[in-house]
Amino acid sequence: MKKKNKPTNSYESKHSSKREKDLFYSLCDKNHDVIKTENFKKTLLKSGLKKNDNRLYSLFQMLDTFGKEIYYDDFIEIISSAGLLVEKALRGELALPDFSDFSKNIDEMFKEVAKNKSGELASYIPPLAKVDPDQFGISIVTVDGQVYQRGDFNEDFSIQSMCKPFNYCFALEELGFDEVHTHVGQEPSGRKFNDLTLLVRSTESFQNNSINIPFNPMINAGAIMTAGLINSDETYEKRFNFIKNEFAKLIGWTAKGKFDSKFPRFNKDVAREENFTGYHNMAIGYLLMETGNLPDKENNHKKKVNQKHDNFDFYNEPSVTEALKLYFSVCSLEMTATEVAMAAATLANNGVCPVTQDRVLNQKTVRDCLPILQSSGMYDASGAFFQQVGLPAKSGVGGGVFLVIPQLMGICIFSPRLDKQGNSVRGIEMAKQITSKYLVHMFDGAMTNADRIDPRIPISRWRANSCGEAIWAASNGDIRTLERLASEQKDLSIGNSDMRTPLHLAAAEGQLEVVQFLLEQGVKPVPDRWGGYGYFDAKNNNHKKILNELDKLDIKFLKPYHLVEEPNGETDEVAKYDDELMVSELLFAAARNDITGIRQLIAKGVPVHAGNFDSRTALHLAAAEGNLEIVKLLINYKHPINVRDRWNSTPSDEAKREKRVLVYNFLKALKAKNKS
Repeated sequence: MKKKNKPTNSYESKHSSKREKDLFYSLCDKNHDVIKTENFKKTLLKSGLKKNDNRLYSLFQMLDTFGKEIYYDDFIEIISSAGLLVEKALRGELALPDFSDFSKNIDEMFKEVAKNKSGELASYIPPLAKVDPDQFGISIVTVDGQVYQRGDFNEDFSIQSMCKPFNYCFALEELGFDEVHTHVGQEPSGRKFNDLTLLVRSTESFQNNSINIPFNPMINAGAIMTAGLINSDETYEKRFNFIKNEFAKLIGWTAKGKFDSKFPRFNKDVAREENFTGYHNMAIGYLLMETGNLPDKENNHKKKVNQKHDNFDFYNEPSVTEALKLYFSVCSLEMTATEVAMAAATLANNGVCPVTQDRVLNQKTVRDCLPILQSSGMYDASGAFFQQVGLPAKSGVGGGVFLVIPQLMGICIFSPRLDKQGNSVRGIEMAKQITSKYLVHMFDGAMTNADRIDPRIPISRWRANSCGEAIWAASNGDIRTLERLASEQKDLSIGNSDMRTPLHLAAAEGQLEVVQFLLEQGVKPVPDRWGGYGYFDAKNNNHKKILNELDKLDIKFLKPYHLVEEPNGETDEVAKYDDELMVSELLFAAARNDITGIRQLIAKGVPVHAGNFDSRTALHLAAAEGNLEIVKLLINYKHPINVRDRWNSTPSDEAKREKRVLVYNFLKALKAKNKS
């Protein structure tokens, strides 16, 4: 056990920075000199990182040496040795900063999609016809290694055609783009994925033996050709082991230079049935052989021709059967949804495995692969899928489908019931649900729709972003910013955590030009938290010209129920903070009971009692919403309890008005204690 020496003044360490102090302070609870070790671990894991992550192994070992409490000097040692990953996790700066909220939303989608029982199993492959049709799992892995899992995420399933993009990548790595595309094209076929049809190239830039080629690597002809290209001079065993090893690297299964022959799992029964029943694919293979594009081992064909007929073994034909056998074998590999999601996340991370940080694929290889997935990855429904979902994706008749969100995450959904195109019914529906909730479609504009969320941004910041810029611009009379926001089709009527809109603030601050502009844009007056309209903001501040403008509207303005009183007793100061957006984010976090979000903002240096344009603080919002735990947290972080907003209301007044009995009694008792 490491001996503890509590620092006399832990916040005044010579080598510490304000950033480090803010981070330490954000993790402390009632005792602002120490962090509970278990709370530190829980906070870290709540970010979406897993305890079995190899990157965190040494960290958790170190934490065990500190006992139950971590003092400031210990904390500095921890974050110095743990690298940037831990700091990013604690500050909410990983790929999914609001991982808990994201998880809740995916949970809801999962429950809804699970109700869909339509679709049929892939009965033409007997082992696939025997799987449990009700299996349903999803795993999401970010480029930082955050992991979300739900349902049957740990069930092995046959990857089938999901191997195609990875085989294509392996071929690109070995041979290069130009050589690979001498043998296989890049175009959508416009035909069924397993048609015996080739792309006819009439350009003189290609030799005769490379004119008739498969359309792209995602259809069966292209996939068989691609398999035939990988280490074509080696034996089947060496080629298959090579591909398994590369898959192991993609998912972080292997350490550098090491290979686990047990992974990925190989289902011989599936491979055998593929070989016995795959006559159509065999026909494709012989078509490729006939064109002369399928690589052949040097001199092997000549040797075969010279053999005696009674010694002739069809299954040793060097090019066709080895290419088919390799393709069938790779299709018959089994993986879990989490493993496939990790491989997809490696693609999303430009070829670097998120959990090992090893470069598995060249960045250009990934860039060349993703457009092919985009155009041809979902069998005969690729065009419709990309239009609706807008993400590179690949499915397999084993029931899996993976999606790649570049620079963000890989997703794998497993559910074996298939539609008529051979795609997982639930997989397709889940993908649509995700892109209907989040701004991840490749052609989504940034921050253009308040109803859809950018998962790269915490939900509180998203809400603050959605309204914050317009509200601050309105309160300051910044008409140019509002004109820009209008041209970007931003919603100029959206309200903040108190439902206060740009029109409210423009009226309150006497910004006549802004009021006129907002009304010209069709903005309708709406009530705020207290039922008040901008009309009464103007009236209370004697802005007569604005009242005249609002009187022109055919609206009955109801009187708000603010507590408009003279201050009765002590008034505490409301802190000012330069980053107005982060103040708005703090208030949204308090309103939605987001303890993690508040801690992260404290870690970034935001004062807990920072006030917005209405002098509203996080404590006002937490009290109004009845979020007792947030109230206690803010008080622990020295939030004054007698701060007053624009209408002289204290947090206690808010709790009383909204009938938040527990919060009101807590604040009342605290005031009494402070007086005594």
